Amino acid sequence: MERILDTPDFHRTLARLSEETGRPVSKLSEQAYGCLKEMAAIPGGKTVDAWDKLSRWMARAYKVDYIPSEVAALRDLNKTSGLIFLPNHRSYLDPLVLRYALDQYGFPPNNTLGGSNLALWPMSEIGRRNGIVFIRREFRDDHVYRAVLKAYLSYLMQEKHNLEWYIEGGRTRTGKLRPPRYGILSYVIDAFAEHPENDVHIIPTSVIYDQQHEVSAISAEEAGGTKKAESLSWLYNFARSQSRRLGQAYLRFGEPLSLGDALKLTEDAEGRLRPRLAVPKVAFETANRINAVTPVTPSSMLTFAVLDNGDRAITVEEGRAILQPLLEYIRARKLPMTQNVNLEDQGPLRDTLRNLVQEGVVTQFDGPTERVFYVSLDHQHEAAFYRNTVIHFFINRAIAELAILQAAEDNAADVKTAAWEYALRLKDILKFDFFFPSTKEFGAQMAAEYNLMWPGWEQQTFTPQQVLEDAVKLKLVLAHRVIGPFLEAYSVFAEELAKAGDAPVEQKTIVATSLALAKQRWLQRTLHTPESISKDYFVNVFQYAKNQKLIEAGPDLSARRRTFAEELRTAVRRVDDLRVIAGAMGQPVLIERAQRGDNRG
Repeated sequence: MERILDTPDFHRTLARLSEETGRPVSKLSEQAYGCLKEMAAIPGGKTVDAWDKLSRWMARAYKVDYIPSEVAALRDLNKTSGLIFLPNHRSYLDPLVLRYALDQYGFPPNNTLGGSNLALWPMSEIGRRNGIVFIRREFRDDHVYRAVLKAYLSYLMQEKHNLEWYIEGGRTRTGKLRPPRYGILSYVIDAFAEHPENDVHIIPTSVIYDQQHEVSAISAEEAGGTKKAESLSWLYNFARSQSRRLGQAYLRFGEPLSLGDALKLTEDAEGRLRPRLAVPKVAFETANRINAVTPVTPSSMLTFAVLDNGDRAITVEEGRAILQPLLEYIRARKLPMTQNVNLEDQGPLRDTLRNLVQEGVVTQFDGPTERVFYVSLDHQHEAAFYRNTVIHFFINRAIAELAILQAAEDNAADVKTAAWEYALRLKDILKFDFFFPSTKEFGAQMAAEYNLMWPGWEQQTFTPQQVLEDAVKLKLVLAHRVIGPFLEAYSVFAEELAKAGDAPVEQKTIVATSLALAKQRWLQRTLHTPESISKDYFVNVFQYAKNQKLIEAGPDLSARRRTFAEELRTAVRRVDDLRVIAGAMGQPVLIERAQRGDNRG
């Protein structure tokens, strides 16, 4: 501990804190040693092999699918650079899956930063000896704790110990990658900036699963339920739940990101580094690289097929009919896929369906003539969790569909220009739920999407009538499946916001009332999907409203809130139009039923 805290840098920090707080340096030093003892890992010893065996047993429900050449390349990089693994966070098993693959190539255990809520004896002591660093969930106002954490991270990097933590903070509740958390990353970048002699590389890491036992509890929390606290009994039940095989866990690594290179981009005219400027750029670039390598799996494909079907059950063959144009699109985009995404071979499709049925996500009915599948109303969130794993790949396509329809139905004089302007508007509205590039790059991506929809897009001119006539000829329409639930949730929130008039609102209150209103509207069947009952969606649209100065008192607040609500109502209506178009293409949304608003099937 002396090597970490008995340094000139830390002594200066304590002296500064003593001046600011009026507390003696001796008391601050005593507190600092207590903080370090609380968080520090004690790696090594005979427990490493035992921990690895326990990890494999805990994750026994899965076969780990990884690419050996990726891990071998990381091992070579680790010879000259420290590594920081930043995975997405879907399951308590994520660190065990990562550890399994790294262990095959001789990596020592990472120093893994985890929440102190998981420091359950005796597992906590075993975990510490295997590199787990238990961090308090909240320490924003504890300046001594923050200083100790920074000093500890600096020490680990200087000693070239590999680090690991989860860029989202907590587990995703929707299946979609959450916005990155800056806290730990800012400490790491600050510490690196003070000692940049040896480079450190961030390794964007994607971990996803065919099925997860946790999804049911996670989905309940997302719909407004209360999270159960971790305990020894919880740990026991979690371990027991892994006894049944659930398919594969897929581990992929994105392109390494050099902290040295990232910091160089922040230099001012005098050559001084500005590490705080690097934090959001590194965080979002890491998130984008995680998304880029997350593969399309049979589970994510099948949940695309069984969701948003007008409450109809489908056969396996109908599922294939829905998925074929989606798969063609995935191949045209050269998106990453697992090897078992193959519609020609029905084996993986049926195996995945069987597992989804066993987990209760999908319901199977053996009729007298055919076997059919559907998602019951109380499992929609769970199915959406798997679909949302790869939803980021389809967000641009969904925006392109909605934007061109908006331009056509508004009878725009210049359809292409109007579509681009509306696409930019949708990008702005959705920016707290999805990761978008710069406007220039987004423009190139949208052009590519329209060229897939209408080959030769850039050379053609379009009339509104032509767009409407051609839309029903498209092989693929995705907007209702991809952004429909988000826009429905946003619309519910905007309604609640408009009701407040000119009064300021608090996040906790309006998220709670939006959840209640969404539940009511779903029971009244004025919402299309219960997936819109989502705490995360409401929190993210609150952030957007705050960004647009719609939360605090301001000029014309009531009028601007009403305009926002109307804009989202219109967007939801456009999505309904696209749902009808999808039905007209033979997808299992019946156009006649959609036209008359009858959901009885």
